[in-house]
Amino acid sequence: MSFRDDQYYIEEVLNGRVDAFRPLVERHQDLVYTIVRRIIISDQEAEEVAQDVFVKAYRKLGEFRGKAKFSTWLYRIAYNTAISHT
Repeated sequence: MSFRDDQYYIEEVLNGRVDAFRPLVERHQDLVYTIVRRIIISDQEAEEVAQDVFVKAYRKLGEFRGKAKFSTWLYRIAYNTAISHT
């Protein structure tokens, strides 16, 4: 599968194409899990929190302004969600 840049998928999701979020998850899932796993000891809990991160990101995608990279924005959500979980 060839990936386009993150902004393309973000715009697609914001235009109602829900399935366009999947490539963003596939591209960034390792980053999110790594961040969460450094804070949360349990693998199972870390997986659940990582899923929560993507749910939050999806719900707040309209708030992403593009001033930073999407991965940076997602990193902050992952970090804050993991800290809140603990």
